[in-house]
Amino acid sequence: MSEAVENSPAAAPTRIVIAEDSPVQALILRRALETNGYAVFPGKTGAEGLALVAQHKPALVISDVEMPDMNGFEFCRRIKSDPETQAIPVILCTSLTQPEDIIKGMEAGADGYVTKPYDERFLIMRVEAMLENPPEFIQADPVTVQYAGETHVITASRRQILNMLLSTYENTVKQNSELIRAQLELKKLNQQVEFSLKESERLLLSILPRKVAEQLKKDGQYEPAFYDSVTVLFTDFKGFTLAAEKLSPKELLRQLDASFSFFDSVTERYGLEKLKTIGDSYMCAGGIPETNRTHAIDAVMAALEMQEFMFHMGELRRARGLPFWECRLGIHTGPLIAGVVGTKKFAYDVWGDTVNTASRMETSGETGKVNISHATYELIHSVFECEYRGKVKAKNKGDIDMYFVHGLKPDYSIQGVGQAPNQAFKQYYDALARD
Repeated sequence: MSEAVENSPAAAPTRIVIAEDSPVQALILRRALETNGYAVFPGKTGAEGLALVAQHKPALVISDVEMPDMNGFEFCRRIKSDPETQAIPVILCTSLTQPEDIIKGMEAGADGYVTKPYDERFLIMRVEAMLENPPEFIQADPVTVQYAGETHVITASRRQILNMLLSTYENTVKQNSELIRAQLELKKLNQQVEFSLKESERLLLSILPRKVAEQLKKDGQYEPAFYDSVTVLFTDFKGFTLAAEKLSPKELLRQLDASFSFFDSVTERYGLEKLKTIGDSYMCAGGIPETNRTHAIDAVMAALEMQEFMFHMGELRRARGLPFWECRLGIHTGPLIAGVVGTKKFAYDVWGDTVNTASRMETSGETGKVNISHATYELIHSVFECEYRGKVKAKNKGDIDMYFVHGLKPDYSIQGVGQAPNQAFKQYYDALARD
């Protein structure tokens, strides 16, 4: 049984230090580890990682290979050359999978590796295996290895070599699985080319919810529907116009696409429906076209992740002296009408005062924060820490009760820090979904 499973509520969670310069990759890695019960201490560079290792004496270190100040091989080498830290196992995370890169990892003293993009199942399997059977540090005799015209001197123990071989096997299984999936997708795409009906269905589903697309195919039209309770989320970028003046059109669109692509992934993960983007604004909603009782919580969880992503992106660009923008985000819950408009380039859209109020939540909010209405607050305050702002004047709406959401309540978050949901949250969420 892994240390993550053995941790009791009273015991301190197993500590893991990660060194990863990409804020997006670091966020994905950190969430995967924290969700599985580990205490994570992230560093953005090899130097920061070494300082964290010295401070926390973790049970495991996970490092990216390609970092700016020192690469992962050198980072690993320094850990293994220090008598105080040389017994700590090191896993390298990399998109490099050539044999010479694996040899370099063994030469540096690494105990295993995983490949990017992260597959959480394989990542946690490797972490648990390393923690269950940590390699003993043994000063092995050096072995000279010749490969691709280069000479490598390896002093790894038999267990280290075995762990690296197991890592190679696991990653080979992963790559084979990805290849099989790619082959199946290629077969599917070829069939779509042959059958225009399937191609039309694919195009419909790329722009419309499945339920809407199926009714359009069946009846040739989609009847507008009234929904009693829907949560609408708006975002807008502050500083976008100023940044646009300093960036080339290509770079501007690249940065905007990076932000909206991440928003798309979050929206999909929380079961929200993306509705549209207008310039630098993004709009989505929960509870349509399929109704549910969790849409307000889904929208707030998505909003917190969006703000966290924008914060990390802003830090990265600020450190490099590059233009950046911050995000305002507003949420409101209420009734609305949803349907399809137009006969060419048609789109699934929503109408009603709920939409207007959600837009006012965004414009009346503050950068870096999630601003919600009282209607949304009533549905989510049991599990989220909220700050009442008082009555705030909104354009054409008068004074509206507004709240900032700061994160999950301690009882519903891992380690009580308000970010990753714990088992209590999942139980609450599942019970609400079943009602």
